[in-house]
Amino acid sequence: MKRRHKRILLIVLLAIVLLAAAVVIFLGMKKAFTYEAPEIENAGQSVHAEPTPERTPQATYTLEKPVNILLIGIDNHVGSSETERGNADGIMFATINPDTKELIFTSFMRDTRVRIENGYDKLTYIYHTGGIQHMREIMEQNFEVPIDYYAIFGYADVAEIVDAVGGIEMDLTENEIYFMDGKIKDISYTMGQDYKDNVLTVDQAGKVKLNGVQAAAYTRIRPAEGQYDAGRTERGREVIAAVLSKAFRLGTSDLLKFASVFYDKLETDVPDSLFMQIGMDASEIRGYKQISDRIPIDGSYESGNTGSGYYVVPDMEINKKHLQESLFEGKH
Repeated sequence: MKRRHKRILLIVLLAIVLLAAAVVIFLGMKKAFTYEAPEIENAGQSVHAEPTPERTPQATYTLEKPVNILLIGIDNHVGSSETERGNADGIMFATINPDTKELIFTSFMRDTRVRIENGYDKLTYIYHTGGIQHMREIMEQNFEVPIDYYAIFGYADVAEIVDAVGGIEMDLTENEIYFMDGKIKDISYTMGQDYKDNVLTVDQAGKVKLNGVQAAAYTRIRPAEGQYDAGRTERGREVIAAVLSKAFRLGTSDLLKFASVFYDKLETDVPDSLFMQIGMDASEIRGYKQISDRIPIDGSYESGNTGSGYYVVPDMEINKKHLQESLFEGKH
């Protein structure tokens, strides 16, 4: 078998388990809504991080122990330079835990304040200013959780991936459809599609089959139900579940189509050996319980304007403890 075809088959197996998470990792490439937020006292000053040197690749992992993969959705879009590094506007851990037999998808609110070398900054800016290795190190230092590998996607890729599984069904409110409209226009333009082919109207509220553009728009809206970033991450996790459900039912030919869409778009340091291990264990992994989570957790943060912008300021000790117990001890 040619190397390219072999690797595509290996990617299919990982995609069944992991790729569905990519439909949310961009989580809104631009702010969908501008609003006045309360001031937060003593929230800290944002200081952009300096780049961190590349670190030595980690040893090969097997599925004999948990594997934690950092998924990053970047906001490069039409008009951006191909070499321009966007913000990490979607941030997620995809964790495969063979001990608890769980697939855990943990999304991070993009405006979460984290400590860096010389002050504080938002998670969303760390990738732009320092790259993937610095992003990984800052998250490891703040949350005290190891990150084994990473994968990076763009939001236009997400729409193509949703289309590759044949679309997904979601329950939409009239309010959500109203706020999706502007995002559908934006994404349609970005992808060279006709807005009229993707438009939704409020009288379609209820269960709706979404194509890729519409699903991407759904995950990008923040103010639909007044939940802002928290609501956006929740919608993203709903899309993950819907794509996983479709991926699990795909036949071989459709899985190959799914993989071919994914193949040329993935930037990752996940080694072939892990792809192979996942392939060997695929039948078991498909039976793992799927857990979705968010950091910061409810009741553990403040949010509002500081002197340097809007921040989500977490109680870091509470969130570190929750994250560690969720990923590695099966406590959710």
